[in-house]
Amino acid sequence: MTQRILLVQLRQLGDILLTTPCLSALRQAWPEAEIVFLSHPMGRLILKDNPHLSELVTYDPGAGWRAEWALARQLRARRFDLVFDFMNNPRSAFYTRMTGAACRLGFASARSWAYTQAPRKPTTEDYIVRHKFMLLQAAGVASGSEQLILPWPAAAADDVADFFAATPALKAAPLRILLSPTHRRPLRRWPLARYAALADRLSSEWGAAVVWLHGPGEAAVIDEVQGLCRQPSYKAPPTSFAQMSALMANMDLFIGNSNGPSHVAVAANLPSLQLHGHTSAVAWCPMNERHQALQTPEYGQVRVPRIEALTLEVVWSKLASMRPTLERIAAARPKEALRRDWDVSGLVSVTYFSAKPVVRPIALE
Repeated sequence: MTQRILLVQLRQLGDILLTTPCLSALRQAWPEAEIVFLSHPMGRLILKDNPHLSELVTYDPGAGWRAEWALARQLRARRFDLVFDFMNNPRSAFYTRMTGAACRLGFASARSWAYTQAPRKPTTEDYIVRHKFMLLQAAGVASGSEQLILPWPAAAADDVADFFAATPALKAAPLRILLSPTHRRPLRRWPLARYAALADRLSSEWGAAVVWLHGPGEAAVIDEVQGLCRQPSYKAPPTSFAQMSALMANMDLFIGNSNGPSHVAVAANLPSLQLHGHTSAVAWCPMNERHQALQTPEYGQVRVPRIEALTLEVVWSKLASMRPTLERIAAARPKEALRRDWDVSGLVSVTYFSAKPVVRPIALE
């Protein structure tokens, strides 16, 4: 009999992206299953092309209680066999309970009434993906690859090719480094002056080409930090999540705050260094050869750790330890071509294409 499975992770973008390894693990366990994901409409940015997903269902965050009940009834009519609530907040617990599924899983909390199984949430810090896998394990599903999944179409690679063609320094540089100094929460922003000093050092001492990444409404921040730089650097064009992933797939290193782009870097298999203040570096970074994180020394010592307590010298020392790996990876990529394959599981046979001349203005939507 075909399994009907619902995953509930309503938001944010990073959390939704961190749930994608569970989709691939479930698809591996039940190749013919109907796998449905319930999220905020923002989930489309991450999930619309996921190869393991049967359907994405979204709720209207601005609708009243009647719409909430109507969606709950629709979910119940689907007769799911298995439901995983990865968010564990009042709304996600409500939808999970209302499915009426025989097996509903969520970590033990004040909302355990919504679940038929409520395993204890781990007390030790670990990568969020591994915590999510524990819910699958409680249902008898084996953990799978931790690789985050964010497909991007060929058109996204074409737009990146335009940017590379308009920025010749990227082609010639031994290392292409993407910096992401923004975050909507001030507590998570490493100081811009330090980002500028870091960019200058990467350019002058490593010969790197530095590109600044930004999202909607953040272009002024990049203008400000570039104004603090003494060495040349480059401002990325505005990107969608798919275009951002395609851009990252053709860079050599990401350095940034604990933000959505840091998870996109992991999905693109771009080596990364995350900078953390009051957020847990261990929880949000997979911590392996490609992906590293630094934690402010105040973490766990004061009530509100300051990310600015993380010094430039500490960041530079960590980068120096990563440099041999970065140079090895960069040396393996073709110098005259760009990567246009989003599937990092097949990097040994990845598809590349030559950057074409600019024939239209760069305008990424």
